[in-house]
Amino acid sequence: MPPKKQGKGAAKKKKEVDWASDEHFTKDRSMIYIEHTLECPIFQTKADECCTFLTQRFPERKFQLVKNKYGRLIPRDGAFEIGFSQNARTSVHLIWSGLDKGPPRRDKFPSDYEAIVPDVQRVLKKFYPDKAVGLSDEEDADENKEQEM
Repeated sequence: MPPKKQGKGAAKKKKEVDWASDEHFTKDRSMIYIEHTLECPIFQTKADECCTFLTQRFPERKFQLVKNKYGRLIPRDGAFEIGFSQNARTSVHLIWSGLDKGPPRRDKFPSDYEAIVPDVQRVLKKFYPDKAVGLSDEEDADENKEQEM
């Protein structure tokens, strides 16, 4: 058996970071926890797409994607679940589960990530109710008018 590669050609294992520790913690970093099966590469691609979408949709926030608890979690067959937390020190809220959906496989994922935005906003507002997150100034003004009525 040939020896394992070391140096440049060796595969790097992603180091687990404790985002709740004082060294890495910030209130502005929301956590996205995704459990996805490893049976097909599309599940990993969709997990990355979800993080990219939320990063673009909420540019004022930082996001950290944690897939399968950094490899410590053995994912369930056919699983694609999205959990979200305000920051690393708050509880995780399940905002999408494709576990009981499908076949076809496309039903396991949100058809449009815009569908999970209200749930993300609900979690963000839970901790910062006075600050509307992810809304344009126009949407924020409309929401304030509705609350006054």
